Amino acid sequence: MIVDDEIDIIGLFTEILTLNGISVRPFTNAKEALDDFKLSHDKYRLVISDVRMSPMSGVEFIAKIKEIDSDVSVILMTAFEIEGSQLKEINTDEFFNKPIRMEELVRIVKKYIE
Repeated sequence: MIVDDEIDIIGLFTEILTLNGISVRPFTNAKEALDDFKLSHDKYRLVISDVRMSPMSGVEFIAKIKEIDSDVSVILMTAFEIEGSQLKEINTDEFFNKPIRMEELVRIVKKYIE
């Protein structure tokens, strides 16, 4: 699952990951993504979310995901600067900044799904 309110990011990430043989379920709305996760969390091994989204932030979204399934891997991404102390408060497996090289994105995702 990839969640980002920027349709261009969702489109690009979905295309690149799909071309690399990775099944992706994209969402531009965190509430819709959360509803889908509640219904079928057993189908997900990895959730990637942007930090800054509206009306639900990525941090809030990831916290709710972890309440449903504490074993699912989660990655947060942002185009903004986040301090290390803020990251410690977030229950995430990995974090990356946008923009990201596409080969790096594929490498990170494969690390969690293989």
